[in-house]
Amino acid sequence: MKKTLYLVLSRFIFLLGLLFAFFFNLAFPFLYYIQQFTFPLLNRFIPWFGNTFLAIRETIDPVPNGSGDTTYSYVLLFCIALLSVLGTIIWSALDRKPKSHEQLFQWLIVLFRFYVGFILVNYGIAKLNNGQFPAPSLYRLTSTYGDSSPMGLAWTFLGYSAGYKWFMFTAEIMAVFLFFRRTATLGALLCLMTTINIMAINYCFDVPVKMLSTALVLMCLIMLSPNIINLFNLFFKGQMVQLKSPALPVTEKKWIRITLTVLKYLAIISYALLPLIMAMKTALFERKSTSKFSLYGAYDITSFTTQDTPGARYAYKWQLLAFDHNDNAIVKYSNKESDWCKYQVNENKKSLELKFNDDPNTIYKLNYKILDSNQLMLSGELFNGPTKIILKRKQFELMERKFHWISEHPYNR
Repeated sequence: MKKTLYLVLSRFIFLLGLLFAFFFNLAFPFLYYIQQFTFPLLNRFIPWFGNTFLAIRETIDPVPNGSGDTTYSYVLLFCIALLSVLGTIIWSALDRKPKSHEQLFQWLIVLFRFYVGFILVNYGIAKLNNGQFPAPSLYRLTSTYGDSSPMGLAWTFLGYSAGYKWFMFTAEIMAVFLFFRRTATLGALLCLMTTINIMAINYCFDVPVKMLSTALVLMCLIMLSPNIINLFNLFFKGQMVQLKSPALPVTEKKWIRITLTVLKYLAIISYALLPLIMAMKTALFERKSTSKFSLYGAYDITSFTTQDTPGARYAYKWQLLAFDHNDNAIVKYSNKESDWCKYQVNENKKSLELKFNDDPNTIYKLNYKILDSNQLMLSGELFNGPTKIILKRKQFELMERKFHWISEHPYNR
């Protein structure tokens, strides 16, 4: 009975892991060539299934939007689990012989090694060059903690320190150990600690990648399961143990072994090495685009004068104007509302063009004059009238404070 339950469970986990890796594919780009045919069908089936059988009344949107925890994703996961149960029942009915599934488990470990490995390596690469966690923008710096979402707070914290991003990069890039059988156990142990930390952040800061991070933790635990007793004896009993490397799935023909080895290294080069090269290109591009120009910064409005009747744009007092990277600017008003703008600066003519995102066809042309290192004056036609604005540059302690080896007192503001 015990052996039968083990076989049934092995079949279920194999089917569940295989289907999850296919339908929640963030690791194997070559599968996209197949998924471009399956996803259109799936995008019609999942909403229908959720509305018909799960009594979900809300619209189930299949369009990706950055969240991995959408209603669509959970309905898809339910369908995968249901399909795995049905597949296990059919498999067990057709194959009732009590034989071992060691080979099946070994191939499952291979799948998990490369699925977790490629995802974490690419997550690590994303930590470089202000990718996943960009440095705090002026919009974020001029907002309060209370106005931020839990995820926004986490992204600001993680994006502030370049050194900590290198630390996260190092932790996640350790997943390369999973690519090689002799170091796979070490890789699984390191990846378990990394993925638990990722999962904790996702749960505690409401980051909508809870499903995937939980799956990565479970995959690491399954990879470590053959060594679970040895690890317990090592860490809790202090015994000398020899950890098992994942067994090599048996392939009878030599040409199959050679082909699989070649495909393995091609995948490592394509999905790990090439993204790193692309990240280096991004680094060179971002260094040029993020060079700070003379107007860059956030400014408090100390004076706003106009000869025209106040219009909607300044019916409320302007409090702050920030010129951020990528031609983005933001105006904040005294009523706590804000407007996003696009701007272009001509440093030779000392002029700028400003247009609000909700009215992109109207362009306001202003001249600017730098009064001193902290003060700026804008003048020109704004909202159908001559306008002059005096601005004072804001200083942010968060960005000014540097690293200190010696601190006589805690500097906790």
